Amino acid sequence: MLGDVPRVVGTFSSAPSEFWRLGPVLPCDIVELRVDQMPAGSDWLACGRSIEEKGTPVIVTIRSHTEGGAWSGPEDERMAHLNRALEQLSAVDIELKSRLAAKVAAAAKRQKKVCIVSFHDFKRTPRLSTLKSILSQAQKCGSVVKVSTMVKSRRDTDTLLALLLQKRKTPLCLIGMGPAATHTRISFATLGSCLTYGYLDKPAAPGQLSAARLSELLRELKVR
Repeated sequence: MLGDVPRVVGTFSSAPSEFWRLGPVLPCDIVELRVDQMPAGSDWLACGRSIEEKGTPVIVTIRSHTEGGAWSGPEDERMAHLNRALEQLSAVDIELKSRLAAKVAAAAKRQKKVCIVSFHDFKRTPRLSTLKSILSQAQKCGSVVKVSTMVKSRRDTDTLLALLLQKRKTPLCLIGMGPAATHTRISFATLGSCLTYGYLDKPAAPGQLSAARLSELLRELKVR
């Protein structure tokens, strides 16, 4: 799923039945299915299998409402969904703060699948010391670490850049959110962030560009 160049993740949040209206050629390397945003009863697993059969890896994300998502159901049910995803698809995403993080990471390791352990702060960018601690915790169990924070100033951008330049044991996806950070979805990808996220149907985070636009910009910079 990962390689020597940054991968563009296309996030899809609508009903799975709408996915194929995007056309036969996807403007991304990986598809993220935001299951928490999909209508109840959606057959997201069948959709994910169809995508992977056509050669594109799938990340399943069921984001908790405590970290910007729409999932407010029982955690045991969320774990069951993630186990199903790990059995049949390439990757899952789980929040570092979730009590499920260790279980999901262990299940992914058993299945030899990718587990993205993520941290989001929709209000601010924490201090570098705090972010370094978060990175240290997340890379103990995740095969990829994702850190996404709200950027309001150049200082926030510099803090995230300093984190990106830290030595680490696992690949890091680093994203700045908000209008002041849209450029980081390109610049960080050129500086070592392993993934950058764009939307396929509708924005899933503040300041997010479309996957098609991200791919175009990275091609122009000759990093793809």
